[in-house]
Amino acid sequence: NKTVAGISREVLPAGDKRALNKFLTEYDWDEQQFNHERLEELQKHGETRWSKDGYIILDDTITHKAGDEVPGVGHFYDHAEDDTVWGQDLIYAFYADDKTAYPLTFRLYEKQDDNDQDHDTKYDLAREIVTELEDEVGVPADTYLFDSWFAHDSGLPELIESSEKDWIGPLRSNRQVTYGGEEIRVDALAERIDTVERDVEDETYHIWTKKLPVSQLGDVKLVLAEKETDEEDEENPVKYLVTNKIDAPTEHIIRSYGMRWRIETFFEDSKQDLGLGDCEMQTDEGASRHWHLLMAAYSLVRLDPESSALGTVRSKASSLRANLEHSLKEAVYNLLSWVRDND
Repeated sequence: NKTVAGISREVLPAGDKRALNKFLTEYDWDEQQFNHERLEELQKHGETRWSKDGYIILDDTITHKAGDEVPGVGHFYDHAEDDTVWGQDLIYAFYADDKTAYPLTFRLYEKQDDNDQDHDTKYDLAREIVTELEDEVGVPADTYLFDSWFAHDSGLPELIESSEKDWIGPLRSNRQVTYGGEEIRVDALAERIDTVERDVEDETYHIWTKKLPVSQLGDVKLVLAEKETDEEDEENPVKYLVTNKIDAPTEHIIRSYGMRWRIETFFEDSKQDLGLGDCEMQTDEGASRHWHLLMAAYSLVRLDPESSALGTVRSKASSLRANLEHSLKEAVYNLLSWVRDND
């Protein structure tokens, strides 16, 4: 159980446990400032320095809960479980390129009451994240990636374009497009088009692409990509990708969107090895500090030149856990030093 006490039992000597609990729940320190300084530190190292060629990935994850005392808990649909679960919904922004990957920032989504008209929606929080990354942090990555939820009526594409950045996301199969002067569902295009076969990243795709008007998005580049698979029952092999990168090669669009798997790996590994879903703090501040500490630990792993990407070291689970525990301990001590120096 990755409560504050659980974390301290695993990574800190017995004498430090009470101090850690007090530090996370009672001390006065600014989590956002700490997070921005974490990102600044990552830019001092070649292996974690971001670039214009990188990607900012927006996605959310559900952490399952049993009780009702933790912040933001409620009923949420979990795509991984294909069912509604009781838990918390965290929206993350994640940086990824060919050499590194790490979380940038997050927001906790709280389901709004039917009578609360001023409550932040999930779209509001995603836009807030983009504004923070562009106006305060200054992440240079040129392209945002997100799923069909954020590509639908979120206002994200317009906000991203206002920062002169690009975006790529999939359409739901029922989204309306204008083709041949007629407005039809995007999945109805298959009956009217001819695809071409192309190899992308050692995978074979049947591809069709065209600049088309799409509902709520205007004129965008639409890429219909159906991946060949040996599994006859593989779910939804067809992707309807849209982007404002009108002139970008189709292979680039498909390859770029494939980077989204990096945030899924982060969610999986952080839940398994860093306690992403096990925080039982009952205050907003305590929970936020838990998750900020987790991001610091994950980032320290990225700075270890001998550690591979987390998603590729399943066969070295014990070594990974040792690295994570060492990094979490280092994060705690570095954080204590940071608060002392900024007091």
